[in-house]
Amino acid sequence: MSFFIIEYITPTSGYWVTDCILDIYIPFVPEFIFSYIFWFPLFPIVGFPLLFKDIDAFSRWMRYLIFSLSSCMIFYYFVPNGQHLRPESIVADSLATKLLTLIWSVDTPTNVFPSMHVVVCIGNICAILDSKAAFKNKAIRLILMISTVLCASSTVFIKQHGIMDTFGAVTLAVPFILIIYGKRIMGEKKNRPPVLSSRFNPAEGLS
Repeated sequence: MSFFIIEYITPTSGYWVTDCILDIYIPFVPEFIFSYIFWFPLFPIVGFPLLFKDIDAFSRWMRYLIFSLSSCMIFYYFVPNGQHLRPESIVADSLATKLLTLIWSVDTPTNVFPSMHVVVCIGNICAILDSKAAFKNKAIRLILMISTVLCASSTVFIKQHGIMDTFGAVTLAVPFILIIYGKRIMGEKKNRPPVLSSRFNPAEGLS
């Protein structure tokens, strides 16, 4: 709700435009809308296994989402921004273009930096990697991670976001990843068994 309130009180002029020269080289691919809208079912797909099988991992995922998305909202309020990358007109002659025009009609190209879409996708990847109890099957983990990466990438291909918006999302996400998941990352490194050097000579070690 707060996102839509800020979305509609954002000024229509005088805001920071996040377009950059790199966006010119990214093609417009309407078919990526299918990966884009997968963002919504990813919440229950990731959330329910965590909730029922690994409550601690669920708690970490929720903390990441709450703090990172709240930070996005605060930034949007103090630094209104937008992009001018959408084509002036498209012909809605396919399912992809019809879905795209529908999304564009309800989601204006404002408050795009950092990309909440990408921020959430990063959190989903962290959650999937964090809990082997919730996501035991390696194939399912791989499929979910690939789908999540495609979901994040889709934002620039359907011109919903520019490349700077994705960089902004990564920059925002990193501190929260370190704060919330840092101890687990470092703990796994400490618990790894030492790797013997290939140059180790058993005879020398016994002498």
